[in-house]
Amino acid sequence: MSLTKVQGIVLKSINLGESDKIITIYTDILGKIDMVVHGARKQKSKFMASTQPFCYCEYVIFKGKNLYTLSESSINESFQGILLDFGKLIYGSYFLELVDGLSEKDNKNVSILALLLKTLYLLDSGNIDNKLLRLTFDFKAISLSGYMPQVNYCIKCRRKIQDKGFFSISEGGIACTECKSLKSSYILNEEAIQLLHKIKLIKLEDLRNIKYEDKVLALLQNIFLSYIQYQTGREYKTLSLIKNI
Repeated sequence: MSLTKVQGIVLKSINLGESDKIITIYTDILGKIDMVVHGARKQKSKFMASTQPFCYCEYVIFKGKNLYTLSESSINESFQGILLDFGKLIYGSYFLELVDGLSEKDNKNVSILALLLKTLYLLDSGNIDNKLLRLTFDFKAISLSGYMPQVNYCIKCRRKIQDKGFFSISEGGIACTECKSLKSSYILNEEAIQLLHKIKLIKLEDLRNIKYEDKVLALLQNIFLSYIQYQTGREYKTLSLIKNI
């Protein structure tokens, strides 16, 4: 039996049998994997805490016939601040769900793990506006997954976009006023375009310095929701909860 040590974040879990669990984790060296954890639901299980969603742990695992199996675990961060705050919990659950939806099994992408981890730390700290954090996470997560939208230049003529544009969901970016088509249904003003330029390059911890208008942020959130759903072909259940916060 060959053991492998990984670090990862629990994205979700499902019950198996009377006391076991199958957890989905995003790891540093294996990408997204499913892992069976025997006895995880027993009251005195040593794995109970380390198999909860959000938990960032070091795991020692081995590969079975169909699934990985957990042998040992130690917690790096449990993100209790997120679990104890309803608003943070809903946003955090969305981040986990999005990473799950964007990721294929066994497809390594350390940048996505780093993005998710830093986002959870910032969400836990409460130093960044949650709405702005979500928009930036959406942009960076979809980009790291291979679907980066073109926001600096026209998707057709390559002219630099600065003052006005038309975002096309199906074509994956902004068209200029001369190249717009019926598929380009979202009109972006200069403020929206400049905000996209900023979040494309900004470090997450610098978001506290960003100023924005609520209507601009709402427009961009709607655009990225449509764009993510178009690229992944799935709905995200936690978004209905975010709308009610």
